[in-house]
Amino acid sequence: MSNRFPISMLMAAAAAALILTPALAAAQGAGPNSPAERAKWVRDFSGVWSPSAAQQDITANLLPGEEISLTPFGAEQYNKIDEADSPAYKCEPYGPTRIMSSALPYQIFQTPDAIGIVFEHIDYRVIYMNGKHPDDVLDYPDWEGHSVGRWEGDTLVVDTVGMKEESWLDAFGLQHSGKLHLVERFRKTGPDSYIWQATADDPVYFTKPFTWAFNVTRVEYRIMPDRCEDTPPDDFGAKKVHGVIGARHRVTPTYPASVEKHLVGEKRAGK
Repeated sequence: MSNRFPISMLMAAAAAALILTPALAAAQGAGPNSPAERAKWVRDFSGVWSPSAAQQDITANLLPGEEISLTPFGAEQYNKIDEADSPAYKCEPYGPTRIMSSALPYQIFQTPDAIGIVFEHIDYRVIYMNGKHPDDVLDYPDWEGHSVGRWEGDTLVVDTVGMKEESWLDAFGLQHSGKLHLVERFRKTGPDSYIWQATADDPVYFTKPFTWAFNVTRVEYRIMPDRCEDTPPDDFGAKKVHGVIGARHRVTPTYPASVEKHLVGEKRAGK
């Protein structure tokens, strides 16, 4: 008995091989997530980016198990927050966390020595790669602070200190002191997306550090300067009335037992 395969069986096997070859090639490394292709974009943040929507409430993006716990001083200041005093209504820069959370797009320019970010809100950040903070950085605070970056694997880690305490951490009333220490992590999840994660540590306002994060995507918008004088005052909110709206986070930070919660605009029971 011959052990040769019939011609029909050989032709079927050849056809199957042709069909399987593309799938096998894909499994072995084709596509944007293959090792070769991933290496092209995983550390590349160049381009125009924006959160899918404004992420201005930090408490809405806290990681599981995280909380914002106020010190007595922090709680007293939180009670005094008046939205009419927002730095944005004074045409002041946002500060690094609030500006990264804005719905307005920003553009990243990347070189081996420094990463620059230009924002529509007429501000910029410079991340000095593999550098260090100046010894006198706290003596000359800046709105965006002083940032140094490094790579941990394929994650860009940015360490920032020296921020002006006049800025807010978000749009809804989280303040900070000049001792704020911010650590950000930029991690690409695809050629056109990344996760921005931040940890804030400020012993003056908070009893412990806290971490939040959200997704950012590449957009096709053109960066257009958003100056105060280009926006009608009523739309911009410069005519906000004092004493009406206080801090208004989705999750109220934890108060110490020594301080009663009483925000601006709230009415005490029975009064």
